[in-house]
Amino acid sequence: MNPISDIAIPVAAILVPTAIAIWLARSERKSAERSRYLERRTTAAEPVILSLAQFISLDPVHEPIQAHLRDLRGRIAVYRTTLDTKDALSGDWLALQHERGMLLWWSAMQAMDSSGDHSEAFVLGAFSAGRSWANTTMQTFSGWLASHIDDDVLKLQGADLLKHEDGMSKE
Repeated sequence: MNPISDIAIPVAAILVPTAIAIWLARSERKSAERSRYLERRTTAAEPVILSLAQFISLDPVHEPIQAHLRDLRGRIAVYRTTLDTKDALSGDWLALQHERGMLLWWSAMQAMDSSGDHSEAFVLGAFSAGRSWANTTMQTFSGWLASHIDDDVLKLQGADLLKHEDGMSKE
């Protein structure tokens, strides 16, 4: 008998299954951590989506827009606290979108206040850009959460928002 094979075969019989068990346990732990993270992220994202949905059918004549904008800002801040560095882009994108939304709604309120016209047709027209912003933001964000939209879309939109913001600050 060969003493090396007499020792190596039993040792390998013990070490190989042990290594596989350790690898499986580590893999399951990482999978469970990711699952918990995604659950926390989704829980924090839900109020953001519901808040954006409010803007789509908001009655600006009878409902305080500023309160909705403040609420959305807070919900975005809470959402951002749940993100890991891999998903931080979505929080930054939402913050930029919020700034854009504030400008759109503020402009619409200014137009309505200066005209004094509160007819349904005027209000719908004045606030259509804000409603469109809310719908597009909500659809893009929910699509990103569902992995139907990738980070590149958020990066492009974020860059466009920053360009628009730079253009506004130079005026």
